Amino acid sequence: MSNQKADMTTAKAPSANGAPTDDDAVSNMLAAGRKHFAARDYARAAECFERAIEMRHDCGEAHLLRGEVYAVNGDRDDALDCYQLAVHFSPQHAPAQAALAEALLECGEDAEAEAACRRAIAESPACSRAWFCLGNVLKRRGELDEAAAAYRAAWKHDPTEPRALEQLAFVLFRLGRYEEAFAGFRELLGVAPDSHKAHHNFGLLQLETGYAAEALESFTRALQLQPGTVESVTCSGHALRDLGRIDEAIACYDRALTARPGFGDALANRALAILLKGDYATGWAQYENRFEAGGKQPRSIAAPVWRGEPLAEKSIAVLSEQGIGDEIMFASCLPDLIAAAGQVKVACEPRLTALFQRSFPAAIVSPRQDSGDTDSLVPLTADFEISIGSLPLRFRSSVDSFPQAGAYLRADPVKVGRWRELSVMRAPRLRIGIAWRGGTLRNRQHLRSLEFNVLERLAAAPGCDFISLQVGDQRETLDRVRDRTGVEFHDAMTGIGQDVDELAAALAALDLVITVDNTIAHLSGALGRPTWVMLPHSAEWRYGLRGPTTPWYPSMRLFRQAVPRDWDAVVTDILQCLQRGV
Repeated sequence: MSNQKADMTTAKAPSANGAPTDDDAVSNMLAAGRKHFAARDYARAAECFERAIEMRHDCGEAHLLRGEVYAVNGDRDDALDCYQLAVHFSPQHAPAQAALAEALLECGEDAEAEAACRRAIAESPACSRAWFCLGNVLKRRGELDEAAAAYRAAWKHDPTEPRALEQLAFVLFRLGRYEEAFAGFRELLGVAPDSHKAHHNFGLLQLETGYAAEALESFTRALQLQPGTVESVTCSGHALRDLGRIDEAIACYDRALTARPGFGDALANRALAILLKGDYATGWAQYENRFEAGGKQPRSIAAPVWRGEPLAEKSIAVLSEQGIGDEIMFASCLPDLIAAAGQVKVACEPRLTALFQRSFPAAIVSPRQDSGDTDSLVPLTADFEISIGSLPLRFRSSVDSFPQAGAYLRADPVKVGRWRELSVMRAPRLRIGIAWRGGTLRNRQHLRSLEFNVLERLAAAPGCDFISLQVGDQRETLDRVRDRTGVEFHDAMTGIGQDVDELAAALAALDLVITVDNTIAHLSGALGRPTWVMLPHSAEWRYGLRGPTTPWYPSMRLFRQAVPRDWDAVVTDILQCLQRGV
């Protein structure tokens, strides 16, 4: 009932002898109802509001307040009816419009809810309830910058209501505006120190920005406030995993799955934690739950899923899944499958088609063809089908089952020759390709990417020519490096764009690739090129817990953060290795 300050009753002139009027009776009844509502005596509050409506059916405020009682009791449809009547009788009353907007949003009527919010704000720009509801509408629509502005206005106009600040901090986190989000959560916890949701969401922010120990404290506090919350138990597992406490993390996932069997976040991350510790036989079996955990259906050609049956005289279709880096990594299992099957058909991410056709000539390789809402593959047919991420279950049960040969992808030799003819490639210096950003906003981009000062330090390596392999328009960054260091980073990606086959040729022409964890790392490793990968303290499962190597790519060398968020030590190690020529 916040923001219900304006009186919607229509005053009439008092009687000549000063006796109470009908409006006085209505006002007194509404006042009594409000007291009962404030005391949470909702039954008596409802009686008062209904009496007021009986006295004057066109009393918009009485309908509004009766709707609030319905709402607090969970009677959504009746609340909506009351709010509609309130707006009908008092269309210019902002609190009624705001209440109607909330009810409409709860019913999934987003457009109507937004319209009601904007009517309320037009009538009363300080209506916090309307701003808050507008923020909810915009957040649900994915317009997060606009939602943040709406929540900020709601908090400004009613700083006693922490919900607006809670949503503002969370939206800033989702936008990757981390410094603002940290400030928002700290302010929120100052006014709502016992909010389970605030501690949990603050933990998510800390986890995403590399503060795993602090995140664990936040999730622990959230669980003290609301014990057994499955989401907080699971996220405690994520924090423990990032701290390298894998068995404790798995125990958290087990607790979550006991409380809520099939909970996707726990199911998926339990498998990855097992793989991270190197238990491949168990981990790959758990990894088979990944589609169920993500609530998605795998691509299919409606053939039986291959579960290890003999394939000597059979055909099998390997179907694309996940991102291009994962698809490149899992493709290391294709030679094993080709050796076992009568015929292998690979439906890959379209950008990989030429590269895979050249690299796996014994297979039939074609780009996947997604059809409509079913995302199925047509017209591929085979005796069996398998998602490419399921191949390790059959061929990578232990470290010893990984091949020792470094390269399984082959770049186009003609294209490689053209790259080697470029002037930058012909200089008698070490030719180093470099990429400094990886991941997406929701896929650890902040942890996997370098700040400019780190890139500036790398540029100081003597006797090297640097070729930028970073996707996107990097002119501003490269110009800044040149202005600050005098070192020219040659931009290879301008002429490559999304052409993976051309990118493979460029990588094959280089002496060394230095990159963060991204597609460049996978492609360079799959080509067998010398590849140095800079990893955050809590690296992805595929790189294991420790050590300078990964079984996926024998030509790859790993440079790990010893301390969370400390790239300086990693760069120092790389510079020393370059200086020693190792």
